[in-house]
Amino acid sequence: MILFVAATFREMESFIQGVLPVSVFKGKGTVQKFRGMNVGFLICGVGPLNAAITLERYLESNNHTLYVINIGIAGSYDLQNLPLGSICVARKEIWPEYGVRTGNYFADPEKLGFPLDKKVQEVVWNSLYLESGPFKNEAGLNFDSGWHEGVSVTLAGVSSCHDHVRELKDHFQGDMENMEGFALAYCCHLRSIPFIEIRSISNLAGSRNKSEWDFKGAFAALNAVWSGLWEKQLS
Repeated sequence: MILFVAATFREMESFIQGVLPVSVFKGKGTVQKFRGMNVGFLICGVGPLNAAITLERYLESNNHTLYVINIGIAGSYDLQNLPLGSICVARKEIWPEYGVRTGNYFADPEKLGFPLDKKVQEVVWNSLYLESGPFKNEAGLNFDSGWHEGVSVTLAGVSSCHDHVRELKDHFQGDMENMEGFALAYCCHLRSIPFIEIRSISNLAGSRNKSEWDFKGAFAALNAVWSGLWEKQLS
């Protein structure tokens, strides 16, 4: 089964609008058959804590989950690189708030000395690489819809000024900012479940200027993600 996870009802509703009824993620029967494949829908709540707890509870009781896809909106660190309404697939997730604080807006986990996870061949400090390969090769989904790729930064509290954005962008080579991605990716990492994150750009991160916001356009763009993923099956 492919599990789609969104932080809010509006994000999920925008994602499936015109394809499946809203009842698929508001009731108990959240698993549907689509193009011969089981697909599930989960609203995890806003922020890394809600995201981790909700997804972990779901995976604990649904061991048939083979793939997890996080969909939602995000803030861009550079509107020339990721314009309003564009779609970005995260190739890496970073949680800059874990560790010893070394900058105004980020911490260094290695100075703390305790990795989040340590396996024989991999140590996780505050970042995870995300691969679309299993989704293409095994699940047969499409990622060739002209979407951007970038580094996603997960924060418990979103940036509210340009200095915050500049430090995160420069230090982590970040492209977009969200509030759930790393938490969801980490849950999947611990269970060895393939995870990918796809977000539409709703605003310039750190900006209070509403001319640099377009939430309506970002929600509309999410609907194109559904058709883009299933493009091969639909053609």
